[in-house]
Amino acid sequence: MLRYIEHCYSICYWEGDKVLNSKKWAEIQELQKGTHVISLLHKPVEDLIVYLLFDFDWIGADHISLLTYALAAVTAYLITKGSLALGLALAIIVGVLDGVDGKLARLRKRPTMIGKLEHSFDMLYEQSWYAAFCWWAWTSTREELYITLGLTWLILDSLVRHVYNVIWISTGKSLKYHCGAARLVTKLDGRRSVYILHMLFWYLVGRPLMAFWTILLHCGATAIAYLILGFKALHSAKTIPS
Repeated sequence: MLRYIEHCYSICYWEGDKVLNSKKWAEIQELQKGTHVISLLHKPVEDLIVYLLFDFDWIGADHISLLTYALAAVTAYLITKGSLALGLALAIIVGVLDGVDGKLARLRKRPTMIGKLEHSFDMLYEQSWYAAFCWWAWTSTREELYITLGLTWLILDSLVRHVYNVIWISTGKSLKYHCGAARLVTKLDGRRSVYILHMLFWYLVGRPLMAFWTILLHCGATAIAYLILGFKALHSAKTIPS
């Protein structure tokens, strides 16, 4: 992973002569919050985009967020219509932009209109993608199995999100900042960008419907791990029973 990131950053240098402004680049390196494997894969591209926008002070996090949501809506439409190649490609772009808006917000150090509701909008378009994939599978095969699998996926994903938020609210910190197994789990857990990779892999091997099974396995394992970690975190924090 570290070699990958170093390789991506090396494109910004020519035989030791820096192409990027080192002061700006160093400031951007302080903006990273995500610790998931996918966040680290996205980081080089996100950082480069933020660097290119660095001096365009009129472009803020809200602008990127609105662009992200617009592209996410198009992605859902494409998946629904069965244009999986274009839809998945656009989903990857959305995943990168989703990290850019947060970094711009921290860089600009000014309030945003969307603010904390960004996570709610993220959930809206992410689950619309899952529903779109389920709809495409059902309309393509007319097999009710995919409705069942899709609903199970949505339910498990909702459980994961809710447990994550309860831990954050009850303990005062995100699960990824808890010690021990929590840090490892939150680096590998199931989430939107990971599920897109499941879909992309199975699409490339010509069996896109198989994505349901591997996604459910990943999502189910995440739900079980979150429940265990949640009970442990809440017990350790000695939260008052509700």
